[in-house]
Amino acid sequence: MNKNLLLVIDVGNTNTVFGVFHPEEVDPKFHKRTVTRRDRTSDELGVFLKGFFKEENIDADSIGYAIYSSVVPGFNPIVSRMLEDWFKVNSINVNFEMNLPFKINYPRPFEIGADRLVNAAAVTKFYPSSKNIIIDMGTATTFCMINEKNEYLGGLIAPGLKISMDSLIKNTAQLPPIVFQTPKKLIGDSTIESLQAGFFYGYIGLLEGIINEIKNNFGEDYKVIGTGGLITTIHNSRKDLIDFVDPLLTLKGLKYLFEMNR
Repeated sequence: MNKNLLLVIDVGNTNTVFGVFHPEEVDPKFHKRTVTRRDRTSDELGVFLKGFFKEENIDADSIGYAIYSSVVPGFNPIVSRMLEDWFKVNSINVNFEMNLPFKINYPRPFEIGADRLVNAAAVTKFYPSSKNIIIDMGTATTFCMINEKNEYLGGLIAPGLKISMDSLIKNTAQLPPIVFQTPKKLIGDSTIESLQAGFFYGYIGLLEGIINEIKNNFGEDYKVIGTGGLITTIHNSRKDLIDFVDPLLTLKGLKYLFEMNR
């Protein structure tokens, strides 16, 4: 059996994303997203993941390597144990002390989320302009900066779009759940349309305002790279805000960091 496939895992506060790479390929052969359940055991996670593999006709015995990033520290031992017990691999856990393709110019590097390090690594590999703003619309909406000296400068953190929607619905008596999508019109004809327009144009305003502030302070020549499940909807309507959208940015960054640290 040729155990040459790489399993990458991105553990977020809301979702966990899995991907499998062939060593010679840039994009994953397979990727799936699931809800992050902190009460899930390593065995449950292993059974769950192998079920996905079976659906995609991927032989689990061909997994020879693994790397993961996590912003849920208490879940890390479960992921490591699952990879060891179910795939017989010793995994790499992303952290600020590993080999990185950029310098960290940030006074408290241990506070940088692993997902932000991974995204920064991917951008230096696949979008190597001299200055980059990285936007990730996940549980939080994060903005990270890499300057012309290839230094990670930190960034900004704003509330995530979905968690903001969920919080509003949970804490109001008459507002219904909504699906985030491009609204038909600016002024809604119903409560649902009004909510959709408010969140859509509200987050366009948030993105545009922060991007403009960064460029006003650091220079107009920064390129903007976006990732995260919801950013594509915004980009499809406002292509002037974001130069590149890459939904697989984090998974590709995990593969790149594995290659640097294997």
